[in-house]
Amino acid sequence: MQHLQEICQDNEHPYQELALVCLDNLQRSINFGGRRNVPSHVEMEAVLTGKTSQRIPIQLPGGVEFPVKIRSFSVTVDVVTELCENMEIVEFTEVKEFSLIATRFQDGMVRPLHPEDYLFDFLLDDGSISLSFRRVLWEKPLSFRNELFVDFHYQQLLEEYLHGKIIIPHYAGGTSSVQQIAELTALQHLAQGLKSQLSLPELKEYLPLQDGLASKAEEIQLLCHDQLAAMQSLSPEDAKIRFIESLRTLPLFGSNTFLAKKVSQHGCPSPCLISVNQEGVRFLHPKTQVLVFQIALAQVQAMRTIRPKKAGKVPGVEIQYGNAVKPQKILIHLQQAKEFCHILALTVEMLVQSSVTSSESNYQ
Repeated sequence: MQHLQEICQDNEHPYQELALVCLDNLQRSINFGGRRNVPSHVEMEAVLTGKTSQRIPIQLPGGVEFPVKIRSFSVTVDVVTELCENMEIVEFTEVKEFSLIATRFQDGMVRPLHPEDYLFDFLLDDGSISLSFRRVLWEKPLSFRNELFVDFHYQQLLEEYLHGKIIIPHYAGGTSSVQQIAELTALQHLAQGLKSQLSLPELKEYLPLQDGLASKAEEIQLLCHDQLAAMQSLSPEDAKIRFIESLRTLPLFGSNTFLAKKVSQHGCPSPCLISVNQEGVRFLHPKTQVLVFQIALAQVQAMRTIRPKKAGKVPGVEIQYGNAVKPQKILIHLQQAKEFCHILALTVEMLVQSSVTSSESNYQ
């Protein structure tokens, strides 16, 4: 390091710029550990010819691509910080609630990256891995700082809502849930800058994947017409904010939700809805969202994925929780076992780091 520092301080040295890069990379190796994989032949050739960075498209919610310059020793937290700055998010505790997600095209495998992961350990030369950017934790209150902040959160929540990951609970009689779905439908329409009344085929594009909605489409359409008439003055951005605020009232808001085929815990239904957030791992009835079982994040001791024993069977995740000396175990069978395991590990890691930061702040 001393040798590199001396070159960096010598403005006349022909390798000053290269020494700066080497010094920065060495410092990152000390801070985050070394690269997981040996750099590929293509990457090594690029570095040796002075090309130490590459522009990589990061997909934001809604399909918008955001090009980011990534260097050989760029770690996840570097890119996450840069993307958050564009949304005017600068507080580190809030930045840590976001993550990059690596997706493999071949089999659709999804893996959230940890803050210290080197991006080029995941980006392959054949372009078979894509990166997307999402909010994983929702502990900090939302403050709608700029247009990108609003659109980012709207598009992520819209995707989760339409795919049935944020479910409208069935209230007694069903009127309240239908009314809320009609309001959310109208807000989606207004968010696109449209103010016209909706036909049934148009309306169905705004409905989430949720049991029983198809039979109530005409009722939702009538209520939606009333909502559109009452909210004609809303701008697209205001409609997006109101959509977000409406979803914030729902029980599964801010959760990473999965549908498990089977859970080993007695009393858990099959299939079982599982949500992961800062409160813990919650096991819910898929239709009523009634809580059946819960594991607090602080109780999670270890976890691992389990490959299916036979072809066509669903993989699993084993969680050890409770007493560290004699932990209890629970086995969850679900298709997205790898994604679930990484999301849970990342959530636990974020909670621990947040607790340490909070304790240090209180001590000071």
